[in-house]
Amino acid sequence: MNVLLKNAYLPANQCVRDIASVEGKIHFPVPGEAVTYDRITDLEGKIVFKGFADIHTHLDKTMVTDKVKNRSGTLSEAIRIMGPYKASMTEEDVLERAEKTIRMAYSNGTRYIRTHIDVDKAIGLTSVRALKKLREKYRDVLKLELVAFPQEGIAEDPANYAALDEALAAGCDLVGGIPANEKDPAKHIRMIFDLAKKYDVDVDMHIDENDDPSSKTILELAKQTVQNGYEGRVFAGHLCSMASMDPKEVNAILPEVKKAGIQVISLPSTNLYLEGRGDTARVRRGIAPIKKIYRETGIPTAIASDNIRDPFNPFGNGNPLETALITAHGCHMGGVGDLEDLFDMIHSIPMKMMGLHPEYSEGESAPLLVLDAWKKDEAIISQSIVLDPLK
Repeated sequence: MNVLLKNAYLPANQCVRDIASVEGKIHFPVPGEAVTYDRITDLEGKIVFKGFADIHTHLDKTMVTDKVKNRSGTLSEAIRIMGPYKASMTEEDVLERAEKTIRMAYSNGTRYIRTHIDVDKAIGLTSVRALKKLREKYRDVLKLELVAFPQEGIAEDPANYAALDEALAAGCDLVGGIPANEKDPAKHIRMIFDLAKKYDVDVDMHIDENDDPSSKTILELAKQTVQNGYEGRVFAGHLCSMASMDPKEVNAILPEVKKAGIQVISLPSTNLYLEGRGDTARVRRGIAPIKKIYRETGIPTAIASDNIRDPFNPFGNGNPLETALITAHGCHMGGVGDLEDLFDMIHSIPMKMMGLHPEYSEGESAPLLVLDAWKKDEAIISQSIVLDPLK
């Protein structure tokens, strides 16, 4: 079916123009062409885009809040109680829960997902096998990237490191890390880069996910990124400790991050929920200062869901617009241009991080989605419905 959408606002292309789907391919109509359309809709300036990108999730853990209950709401308890359940997880269990979340995210306009998958001696490759099946099942409608993630540490456990190696050999797309949880963070980072270079994959790490202002493993990551020639291939998630630092300290760190070409991914919903638990007054928000990072340094910065209904975060609907709204509240980002930046942080910026082009081009096969909104900020404020004009 050929569909013509007149007066569509393309946020990545930054223009209002007619766009069409002709025999499944993107087409920009020109005067006098001989194309017959089965349906013509005037969008009157509504947003048309390829879909949202949720660039940091944990689909192996999703939808377990009814089985694994975090009584304290702390990060330490979440890690501790998830361990025993993780060891008992079956491939079928992971498949069922992860697919439920994927379908929920898809219904909310997400077409690109990067998921971290716990890999260690207890769980082995059970979750990796499940997510590989889902990556293949949905490959024609959704891009799913898999990150082999060593939640339980590797620096002091060779068996966990071997499992991580095996996961990359089995086809994971990136290698993750969590150095601040190790006794020797620098060693952890070195081991991760060894694997990254062995398999020629990018690095996506959980960095300084705590309230400790002295936690600055981001500097070690920046240092080793340059040493390994990995500029532009490293992602730093969380950076919560920056929320506890003096601004002068943050200002000293960010140039090193930019020089190393590290890209930042903030997880506001989960970090708002987990961080600051030990504070009795002036409770910290625990969110990386993304406005400063993005606006003042130009470091590519995205936001993502992180955890959806698991011990780390009991909330979440797989809706990037909800993530953006939570971020707007948590980061005081409701001013001029703020909401537009947040829209880009769930759309064009994370798409580019995944090596994709958010702009439409003639002849490509790409999602054609409509937001029931005329502007980026309106889409977030109104939590706009996503429509598929081809249905």
